[in-house]
Amino acid sequence: MRATSMRRLIGGAAALTLVGTTLLTAAGSALGADTRKIYIGPDPAFTDGNGTLAFTPVTAGGDSLSTIYVKNIDNQSLTHVVISIAKSQNGSTVSDQILGPNASKCDASIDPITCDFGNLKAGVTRQFSIIIHAGALGSSGIVAKIVFNESNNPNGGNLQIEQATGSLPIGAATCNSLATFLPPGIAKTLIPDDGTTCSADGQRSFLIIPAAANGNVASVDDSTTATDCGAFTCLGFEVIGNVNSGAQVSPYLKWSIFYSNALLGNVNPNKVGFLHGTTLILAGNKGLCKNANAVDCQEPYVVSAGGVTFTIRTATNGGVKGIG
Repeated sequence: MRATSMRRLIGGAAALTLVGTTLLTAAGSALGADTRKIYIGPDPAFTDGNGTLAFTPVTAGGDSLSTIYVKNIDNQSLTHVVISIAKSQNGSTVSDQILGPNASKCDASIDPITCDFGNLKAGVTRQFSIIIHAGALGSSGIVAKIVFNESNNPNGGNLQIEQATGSLPIGAATCNSLATFLPPGIAKTLIPDDGTTCSADGQRSFLIIPAAANGNVASVDDSTTATDCGAFTCLGFEVIGNVNSGAQVSPYLKWSIFYSNALLGNVNPNKVGFLHGTTLILAGNKGLCKNANAVDCQEPYVVSAGGVTFTIRTATNGGVKGIG
């Protein structure tokens, strides 16, 4: 009887142990299902590049845009979700201007810039963009840190600290080319300049962009000798402008092109016209802009001691070549 009872007791204890193990495993599995994940990266689909940053092209001294997408890819709510970005990072500077649909959650008046998204339910997303003023030629490491708590962890909030990082590639600043992101609503003149010898350059090309065209990457380059000018003689270098992703610019772009006296040679400034793509912009009075909104025309040129500056208006970007 005692032996039988003992066997039953031992069997019951074994069963209890087994049940206890099963309960622990079940509890562990339930806890393991809380993936404790958040996406922070450059992909609007929230799948690629988690933990990384991406940047628009930039040359030294210009601005680059980095758009940051955040999503709670956990199966529980995450609380106290805060992103912080130091303003000064490895020679580059993060601007006080924050863009994007959730920019209002960011305080750029403090350093580090702090974006407080509060509580994010499972599947909820956020998006904002930072503007980085690029330092010197090379690369600049940029970091965005994110902290958050779990809501369903039986052991407490379990503070999580993660980050997204990226290396901003910075091209060389030269007398002939410049690439930058232009924030929306701010008119700007793109002036390629390496800070040294540009004043001695025989051709200086600037691109004057209205505020309505901004919110995108813009570039100007006049490093390629002008060719294929048809029945005309090409002057100097073709100016390539890329603004507004190629779309029409309102009210127009202005191209300011300085030709030195040495480059012009015997060409009369009154005989200088331009090709904008296949569109002919006439020389002299025939090519002058007739009113404030006219495009594919010239404004009156300006003669200085070293040469002549021509200003051309166009509705779109592309290439502009001087012809004589």
